[in-house]
Amino acid sequence: MSLNWVMLDRDGGIVPLSKERILYKQQSRISLTLSTPSELKNAPPFCVKSDAGTVYITTFRVIYLPARPTEQFKSFAAPVLDFKDTHSPSGVLDLFSAYSWIGLVQPVPGGNVPSEIPRLEIKLKFNDGGFSAFLQNFNTIKERLQHARDIRAETGQNIPVDEPLPQYEPAGGNASAAGPSTSTTTAAPQPQQQQQQQPLVAQTSEPSHTPQPPPDEAPPGYEEAQAQAIGERMEQTLRDEAERQ
Repeated sequence: MSLNWVMLDRDGGIVPLSKERILYKQQSRISLTLSTPSELKNAPPFCVKSDAGTVYITTFRVIYLPARPTEQFKSFAAPVLDFKDTHSPSGVLDLFSAYSWIGLVQPVPGGNVPSEIPRLEIKLKFNDGGFSAFLQNFNTIKERLQHARDIRAETGQNIPVDEPLPQYEPAGGNASAAGPSTSTTTAAPQPQQQQQQQPLVAQTSEPSHTPQPPPDEAPPGYEEAQAQAIGERMEQTLRDEAERQ
């Protein structure tokens, strides 16, 4: 994960990396807290907070943009597969509570997090709804990314992650080897069902917040040069981090 490395267009939206596509966007009172886990007694204290912001899920990352950015906190981004132990401590939602999503994520070198901190706890709180759509989209793309990683490890083949999962069984016939999933799509679908299944798309209750592509009127060469330089640097860093896992 990294802080303040997300490229933005002139309208404040994210500039996707190479071959990255936005799957989900939710803009409302979604708060974020990023802090040193309480069990890391010897790690230095670290905390970043935002009361409201926009959450994106792409074919590669989870991104958060605070509604009121500061010099210390302009953006958060982490690869989907870098989130560990994600869960929701919320029970039955009532008038005085909101659903929360908590997990652990590992900072990358140069990600604006002290190197003495091996991992951080992230907490997203959905004060105006949208939790179910976020969770469904996150679990689905995480399952597909893990499936693609397993295929690549066994065969060297790269498969698209934003298309329906092909029928697949890991070596040995043990379907559980691909990892646990909270999605109901764990079992391989029948061919006819595959044809009817549509690629994952953004789900949001606010149509006016549909993500837009970067504007064409950007200063000549600015976005191309900046996006390429930072995109290549972040892609290489995140790729190296993923290969070490």
